[in-house]
Amino acid sequence: MFSQTGWMVLAMGLLVALPSQALGQYDGYDEDEYGDQEERGPPKAELFFYGTAAVPVGEFQSFVDLGGGAGVGVLAYLTPERNVALRLDGTFVVYGSESFRTPLSPTVPFIDVDVRTTNYIASLGVGPQVYLGSGNLRPYVFGTAGFSYFATQSSVSGTHEVDDFASTTNFDDLTLALSGGAGLSVQLSHGENPVALDLSATYQRNGLTEYLTEGDLFELPGGGWGVDPVLSETNLMSYRVGVSIGLR
Repeated sequence: MFSQTGWMVLAMGLLVALPSQALGQYDGYDEDEYGDQEERGPPKAELFFYGTAAVPVGEFQSFVDLGGGAGVGVLAYLTPERNVALRLDGTFVVYGSESFRTPLSPTVPFIDVDVRTTNYIASLGVGPQVYLGSGNLRPYVFGTAGFSYFATQSSVSGTHEVDDFASTTNFDDLTLALSGGAGLSVQLSHGENPVALDLSATYQRNGLTEYLTEGDLFELPGGGWGVDPVLSETNLMSYRVGVSIGLR
């Protein structure tokens, strides 16, 4: 016969096993809540948004500090089980900026303007995403191929104005970008457009690129400006927190 300890161990095992089994079988779409699954079914696509912290790695970290930005993308499911999808992902990351105030022109000395210079990376990639589980917790891996656009842009605005009234792209470069990452989708709500918390980490290989950092854009003694670009590897690790919204 079981001792009291044996019954307690068995009960605890059942308490752990039953919710785990239910979580593994539950696909996040309750037929009572949504009606006929055959008519509606799960979402066929997802729209996702995220904030990202971009950490330079390798040679890139010798020239650039931590960057930050945001991204948006869409997933189109390729199978009824929603375990394989096509991912389209766009990201905008600022890795440096500087600003100063100066007179509008030598002939108008009493009007000051703000000059801001921003260094950024805009990336776009497409590729497969594969889910490694189902239910409310869905780990996944993905890979994309595309491009990254490195640019430095200077803009001018009034000291009390929000919008810029003039801007110039001082330097830019375009490079092939290959990315691979892993993440976890955590279901937060169900309904016509279910919402999930999305956590992921991504390695992005941009390869050899020319770009500007703080101090690489300068005024020339005789007027005008010049650049002193850096040539290096520009690979990144990105850590992302966002949400996804199911689309039917």
